Amino acid sequence: MLRPEFHFTPPKGWMNDPNGLVFYQGKYHIFYQHNPYSCEWDSMHWGHAVSEDLIHFTNLPIALEPDEEGDIFSGSCVVDEDNLTGLGTTECPALLAFYTSHHPVNMREQQCMAYSRDGINFVKYQNNPIIPGKDHTPARDPFVFRNEVLGGYSMCFTTEKSIRFYHSEDLLNWNETGDFVLPDFTFHGMIECPAIFKASGKYVLLMSMDIPESEYKKFPEGAAPHNRLMQYIVGDFDGNVFTNVEENARPLLVDTGREFYAGTLFNNVADPILMAWLGNSDKVMSIPTDEEGFRGVLSYPRRLSLVKTSDGYRLRQEFYPAIAADRSENYSNGVLRDSFIEESISEDGMSISTNVLL
Repeated sequence: MLRPEFHFTPPKGWMNDPNGLVFYQGKYHIFYQHNPYSCEWDSMHWGHAVSEDLIHFTNLPIALEPDEEGDIFSGSCVVDEDNLTGLGTTECPALLAFYTSHHPVNMREQQCMAYSRDGINFVKYQNNPIIPGKDHTPARDPFVFRNEVLGGYSMCFTTEKSIRFYHSEDLLNWNETGDFVLPDFTFHGMIECPAIFKASGKYVLLMSMDIPESEYKKFPEGAAPHNRLMQYIVGDFDGNVFTNVEENARPLLVDTGREFYAGTLFNNVADPILMAWLGNSDKVMSIPTDEEGFRGVLSYPRRLSLVKTSDGYRLRQEFYPAIAADRSENYSNGVLRDSFIEESISEDGMSISTNVLL
């Protein structure tokens, strides 16, 4: 049996990016890019599962299905605690799902929203799209977060070459506030799945990258070059747009392995918690999990923090929740082995690698 014990997998069909990670009504909710009809990428829905401990999950009905605007691409969820939208109440706030509609013919990508009052059944907002798009113009993967500078909320999404920021007072009406263009020292290529969090007085901007071979020379020593990865940048956020604060000799990788991609963060939690897709490389895609009816696996959750080192600010990671000692057959000295996945975090939490065992 190839289905992992500790890493989330879909009950059937295809899964890639985690979406809409959020804590709501006493449970952790995970959504994910999902094709329920086959073990190949197509016809993107949002699959859905919940957990009380981020180890044991209960699968729920599909949350979002394609419509006339297109497939349901990646996004994020927030809890409308102040009932800014009027779609819930302060006693029972609505869960808002922000996603990209991707039209498969004209390639138009638009930011849309759906809402739920029970965390299970979602209704698409009648005035979608909340941010219109243009044909053949990339604009996807909205991450929505509280704006601690201006109040209200901000949204960032990728245009593939930059990360665009918007601001809203009511989570319905959005105004563009700026673009962040990658500095020279970072990996350059196609940007996907941005996410941002605050730690140690700074902001950390996460993003996934599909890079050309001409960028391989930027890999840090000891990391095998590969084309799809996650990097991060440390900087400031003035309420309108992110700016980097340091020029590093090389890019900063979230994970040096080939498998870690399209990671995003939980909203409505005390500490930043990251999960990513581990179906990124040709090696993991060749594992015959389709014989068991599924394709795709998510990383074990990681709690993130930021530390100041002699080289500058660096991301620190730890498995969260901690893996119990009685699971020693799966976990030892910072290495979690689970079916065909191996995740390794060094003792100081700053050297991380995910690999396929088979």
